[in-house]
Amino acid sequence: MDTQRWKSVLVPRDVYEEIKNLAQKDGRTISGQLRLIFETYIEQGFDKQHRYGNKKDPRRINVYD
Repeated sequence: MDTQRWKSVLVPRDVYEEIKNLAQKDGRTISGQLRLIFETYIEQGFDKQHRYGNKKDPRRINVYD
């Protein structure tokens, strides 16, 4: 795999299954579905709504703490 162009992403199994099902239903690849989800996220402005500044992001879990 060309690591300059592609990267692996770790997601919970239930999220993967849902993305896979959505992709199959709409005739897309999983990477195509992820791209669509990301583009929609940006277009709808969710990236600006979910900024936490210097506070700890409550959506993240640091398994090393």
